[in-house]
Amino acid sequence: MKYYPGVRKINTTAAQKYSVRDNYHRPDQKNNLVYQGDWNPDLSKLSTVEYVKKRHVRVSNNDEGFSVLNWAFLQGALANSNAARFVVNVPNKGGTSWSSIENSAWGTSIEMPKIGSYQGNPINNTKIIKKMGRFFGADLVGVCQLDRRWVYSHYYNRETKRSYPIRFSDEIGYEGYTRPTQLEDGTQVIPKEMKYAIVFIHEMDYSGIKTAPSLTQMATTMATYSRIALTTMSIAEFIRGLGYQSIPSANCTALNIPLAIDAGLGELGRNAKLINPLFGPRCRISKVITDFPVIPDKPIEFGVSRFCRTCKKCAEACEVKAIPMGEPSYIPKGNYSQADVLQWQIDHEKCRRYWTTEGTNCGICISVCPYNKINSPLHLGLKSIAALFPVFNKLLIKMNDYFGYDSILSSAYFWKDVD
Repeated sequence: MKYYPGVRKINTTAAQKYSVRDNYHRPDQKNNLVYQGDWNPDLSKLSTVEYVKKRHVRVSNNDEGFSVLNWAFLQGALANSNAARFVVNVPNKGGTSWSSIENSAWGTSIEMPKIGSYQGNPINNTKIIKKMGRFFGADLVGVCQLDRRWVYSHYYNRETKRSYPIRFSDEIGYEGYTRPTQLEDGTQVIPKEMKYAIVFIHEMDYSGIKTAPSLTQMATTMATYSRIALTTMSIAEFIRGLGYQSIPSANCTALNIPLAIDAGLGELGRNAKLINPLFGPRCRISKVITDFPVIPDKPIEFGVSRFCRTCKKCAEACEVKAIPMGEPSYIPKGNYSQADVLQWQIDHEKCRRYWTTEGTNCGICISVCPYNKINSPLHLGLKSIAALFPVFNKLLIKMNDYFGYDSILSSAYFWKDVD
């Protein structure tokens, strides 16, 4: 895909670009702070229940950004993902099912005819899957080879409060599985033939994100996840209809950001978010893992690491200083961060504590990022300058601040056109 001058394709994978060490281990999903509050007694106050309770208190108090209007906005934003039972962190359940969703016609189950696999060449297949991805709601679509290092070693089951392995069918003891399968002991097996990931970028609304960390901002995020549900489930079923296997996923099964990097959709920022050339960090990611033959895209580079070294806006704006001001490191901040990858290491515990205090998923680091701009010709031109002429980065940051783009806006900003 074409972006703007200065965005160039490279031959370096995410693992190479961020210098993954040889002793890197696939992460266990249970160490994600979304789940640690469930099983780690030291972090029980950071559980999802506590953070939802705080949100309810703030709505009851009618805090700024937590009005009944914004509460209703959140309920509407969640509707599609709730109806589809698409839980973004849970694999192989409801909308993230590893097998075909029950087919029905006007509420009556019918048996689908057995049809052979679609016979297309990888070049046309890639064009088809990208067209369908955009048709079903994605803003951008990329394709990459599935680097198994980014697949979780284990997934976490909130009901049993246990972790279960994710294996591949070329591992000893798991041979012979040609369909994605969950075994009776909870182990999930991915067929070795499923070696591609179709990765989707979903833009979040600019005006909603600028109100972070309000409920308006959170509703904006959840509305994006509802669109993710439609896109990801639809593409998974489309691929199954072609006679191939698919695993739909938002935040489960595998890490989103390195797959998006490999698919040519962005670079990693200081704030540990994907920075996309068009949307900056103002986007969410989903993917479908598949055996449908496609041609992988090349990763891209447009000067994000250089710019982030100069900028530091997200680190300065973070209320709890969870984002480092210094250089990238291999050493994580706790067992909930990624070790052996050279990146800016976020203190996720500080971040999650602030979420619990605020009752939202924050979003300040996304809002204040200079890459978070509406794509006018002027802003695209300035991004191009940052990519091509890093000597101007300090000036670009000063201009960003002078025109107030580093400001957090009140919830009224989102609703301004209804006054």
